[in-house]
Amino acid sequence: MCKNCSNSCYPSEFFPNIQGNLTKIIWAHGVNSLMELDKALASVDVMMLEGDIVMGRHTVSNTTTDNIPIMAHPPATESDLSLEEFLNIILNNGTKGIKLDFKSNEAFNNSKPILRKFQPSVMCPIFLNADILRGPINATAPVINATFVNEASKVMPDSILSIGWTTRYGKEHNITEGRYNMKQLKKMIEIVTENHIKLPITYPVRAGLATNDIDGMKALLKNTTDATLTIWSLEDDYVDVAKLSKLIKEVGFDKVYVDVPKDLRNQLNLSSASTMTSAVMINLIASLAFLVLPRML
Repeated sequence: MCKNCSNSCYPSEFFPNIQGNLTKIIWAHGVNSLMELDKALASVDVMMLEGDIVMGRHTVSNTTTDNIPIMAHPPATESDLSLEEFLNIILNNGTKGIKLDFKSNEAFNNSKPILRKFQPSVMCPIFLNADILRGPINATAPVINATFVNEASKVMPDSILSIGWTTRYGKEHNITEGRYNMKQLKKMIEIVTENHIKLPITYPVRAGLATNDIDGMKALLKNTTDATLTIWSLEDDYVDVAKLSKLIKEVGFDKVYVDVPKDLRNQLNLSSASTMTSAVMINLIASLAFLVLPRML
């Protein structure tokens, strides 16, 4: 349980200086080595550290340990930083939050004993992330089973569940248009509902896709208890800045994490944004969107 938090450790409580405005949280991505970890911990701006977990070789000096959870992004299979070291160092630091992005079922399953070990000493926000559904546009099938929602909830009951969709978008695929369709959104809500998830949930959505259906994003939140969006993008993604700004404002600054490249973030001018209450912004349109679902599917 977090020392600064009343229940599950909400970033808005752990970082009181943001005054409830989640868009003010600054993220460090790909913290998958000792060098990157030291850099992120030394930064006065960075609040949340995101790292990727795969099974692989832990290389330190002249020793190696094979096939354990390490901090690395596929296709990498070696790292000088293990998951256990990553958690131990950050939790001892005590000033940053954590996001763990699991890249395979094997990585998550082998991480469970480590997560259980650290659960009693967690004093900061911790996100457990996995892509569990196929998303836009004709994306590849996810490598993490949807059972992740239940298993993650049990192994670390004070965490925030971050569950999303695989995507096929951006420069790599030469795709600059698309959206999350209502079938994909509805399926995610069904998984959360059927599994009776009680943890806070954040839905990571790709900026260039989410901006094309603001009403769908509102409906996603309205039909999930205690939910937020985590808007993300890659460096070369096409993102309509005006649409993204509109999405953030309509959903509410207290309901949106913005984890995007620095150039895009600067264009959004979030530093001058004041906290908004999203309850009044998620309006009748969100409810109506799901009323017409049977006709659309």
